Amino acid sequence: MIEQEQFAKNIRDAGEAVKEAEEKACEMEAEEKKQFALLQVKAMGKGYKTVASQTTYADSSEEMYTARLNRGTAKAAIAAAKANLLAAEVEFKVWQTQMATIRQEKRVYGS
Repeated sequence: MIEQEQFAKNIRDAGEAVKEAEEKACEMEAEEKKQFALLQVKAMGKGYKTVASQTTYADSSEEMYTARLNRGTAKAAIAAAKANLLAAEVEFKVWQTQMATIRQEKRVYGS
């Protein structure tokens, strides 16, 4: 029973990591949108009148690059957390299969 609890704990921990990574990605996406809007307003203040020119100004800024890089990093963290969750689930399935094999052998060979 101890092994089952450890597997369950590993899966719960991995699920929590996925949740936290998803939250961070949403936060970074919101931060990116906020930064983009602020840079467009800044561009308007500098005399850029069209949306296209404001967008170009915002896109070419270092702040926008950093915001997008942060969002990309957060998305990568989601992928890593999901991979860890899948690994925990697979580890449990392997253990489950081993236990079923042992039970079957006991039935067949009568030990």
